[in-house]
Amino acid sequence: MSSASAAPNSASAPVLTVRDLEVTFPTPQGPLRAVAGISYSIDPGRTLGVVGESGCGKSVSALAVLGLVPPPGRVTGGTIWLGALEVTAMDEDALPAIRGERVSMIFQEPMTALNPVLSVGEQIAEAWTLHRAGPAADAREAALTMLERVRIPNPVERYANYPHQMSGGMRQRAIIAMALACGPELLIADEPTTALDVTIQAQIIELMMEMQAEFGMAIQFISHNLGVVSEIADDVMVMYGGHIVEMATAEQIFSNPRHPYTRALMETVPRLGARARRLPTIPGTVPDILDLPPGCAFSDRCPLADENCRQAAPALEDLGGGHLAACFKAPKDSP
Repeated sequence: MSSASAAPNSASAPVLTVRDLEVTFPTPQGPLRAVAGISYSIDPGRTLGVVGESGCGKSVSALAVLGLVPPPGRVTGGTIWLGALEVTAMDEDALPAIRGERVSMIFQEPMTALNPVLSVGEQIAEAWTLHRAGPAADAREAALTMLERVRIPNPVERYANYPHQMSGGMRQRAIIAMALACGPELLIADEPTTALDVTIQAQIIELMMEMQAEFGMAIQFISHNLGVVSEIADDVMVMYGGHIVEMATAEQIFSNPRHPYTRALMETVPRLGARARRLPTIPGTVPDILDLPPGCAFSDRCPLADENCRQAAPALEDLGGGHLAACFKAPKDSP
C-alpha cells in the first residue's frame, strides 16, 4: 500500500496502482465529483480494506478499475494501472479482455449478479470460456473444480442448480468461483458479506483468505464495517466525501486511528464483552457531494473542527511510518 507516486513499470510493480483518480457525474446542478483525486496501490498477495459510509466514493472508484463506471459518469482525471498495463488508456472495446482475466469483482447481492435462467455451473464455465480456448468439456471440468475449491458440496449436482435453488451463502460462494475461474491478479469485493448473516459472513471471509493464499491474488475489500475489515485487511483506506482521509496498515489504523472520522467509525462497532449500552452514532449526515464545505468535508460533523478546518482543506500527509491522514488535528509521530 502506498500513495503511488512512481510509474509502475517494473517487475516489482504493485498489482494495482491508482493515481489522482477523478470520477465525475454530470447533474442539472453541476458536475458531481464522486471520486476527487485519490491515489493508492495494492501489492501482490495483500488485501486493502476500503471503508466509508454510503456515497463516499468507495464503490465508484472500484468500478473505475474495471471501466464500469455507470453512465453518464466517467473518469475525468488520473490513471489506473494493472501491473504495467494502463487501464485508463485502453479502448472500451479492449476492456472485456481484462475483466475476469486480470481483475474480477464480486458484489453485495449475488442474486442480482447471477443470471436467473442459466445454471450456476454454466455461468462459471462461461466465465472460463471467455478467456480460455478449449472444448465445452474442459469448461465444465474447470467449473466443477472451482465449485469444489469454494467448498460447495456435491459439485456435480450443484452445477445444474439455478441461482434460486441455492442459499445466499452458496450463491456468494458460486460468485467467488466465477470470479476466480481464470485466476485474476486482483479481486475486488464490494460489500460481499453485507447481505449475509454473521455466521455465513465469517465463512465467506475465511474462504476469501484461503483463495488468496492459493491463488496469490491481491484483494480490494470494500465495506462500511470496520469490524469486518479488521478480519481480512492488511492495509486500510478510509474515504469520506470522495477523498481519502486516512490510509495505513491495518495494525496502525486499529491501534492508533489518527483521523476523527476513522475514530468515529470505530466507536460505532459493537464489542464483545462490553457492558450493554447504546452504540454511539456519528452526528450529522453524510455531506452532499454537490455542496461540500470549503474546508474539510468532515468539519460539520467533527468535534475537533475549528475555523481553519472549515475554511481550508487539509492535504493527505505522512504522519510517520507511512501512516497517512488528511487532518490538521491529527497527531504526528515524534521525530
